[in-house]
Amino acid sequence: MNNADFAADRLKNILIKDKVKAQQGFIDVLKGDLFRLLNDYFELSSDIYVDLELSDRGDFGVYVSVKANRIKPFVTT
Repeated sequence: MNNADFAADRLKNILIKDKVKAQQGFIDVLKGDLFRLLNDYFELSSDIYVDLELSDRGDFGVYVSVKANRIKPFVTT
């Protein structure tokens, strides 16, 4: 991805977040909550990335990306 593509993508994300009224504080809290949740199940090896998209119908796409080294042992009760 070149600098122009990166800048266009960042601008698109800023405009979407403004349109959906998701202030930066909301995104930060959401990232923290998702990180803690996913960290219960995975050994995470990167920061979490969250992207919001608003469709023409008014519903949201929420995309979460994070890298993990392994799945943690899981025991059911």
